[in-house]
Amino acid sequence: MSSPRDILAGDPSAFVRLLARTRPLAISAERKALVLRSLPSEGAVERLDASATAKLSALGPLLQATERESVYAIKVIDVPQAAIGIHGRAVVLISARALLLLSVEELRAVVAHEVGHEYVWAEYEAARLREDRERLRQLELVCDAIAIATLRRLGMSTAALVSGLERIIRFNRTHFGASLKEKMYPTMAERRTFARKVETWLGRATLGQ
Repeated sequence: MSSPRDILAGDPSAFVRLLARTRPLAISAERKALVLRSLPSEGAVERLDASATAKLSALGPLLQATERESVYAIKVIDVPQAAIGIHGRAVVLISARALLLLSVEELRAVVAHEVGHEYVWAEYEAARLREDRERLRQLELVCDAIAIATLRRLGMSTAALVSGLERIIRFNRTHFGASLKEKMYPTMAERRTFARKVETWLGRATLGQ
């Protein structure tokens, strides 16, 4: 899982097995409590309508399958941007705007990408601290591959990953302009191309090739 190129050069069946075999250990209850205490009290959305509640409930099968149902706290936050991220390997932060914007399938797919970040957590943090944009872009694609493999195994929509990310970026650009942080991410054209390659590559495992 060192780079997008290395992933596609390998055996797809071995990659799927590797994800299960090397699933990161959950952080301790003490560490999780510390992360939760570090969150600001303001900005949390406590009251959700039926549609938003149903979308969050639909994350259950994904979190169960990735052994994260009891690990992650899901928090909806009131910020202007559409955004989803994982904090401290313990909390999935979903902006109220993203929750409204995304379909159930897109929400699930983007959260699957965030689950993928646990596999590369230490390396991603190191690249972020040294402001290595190229490495960050590579690791984002690695997380895309992990998400697509996970969603495919569970019979969930893999196309929803790209469409969900596109929807988030389109909203944020329309309302706030291009973000400087976009330079740390692959372009959507790069993500679409890579996602197609991953789908084709994983298809070889299905066919037993």
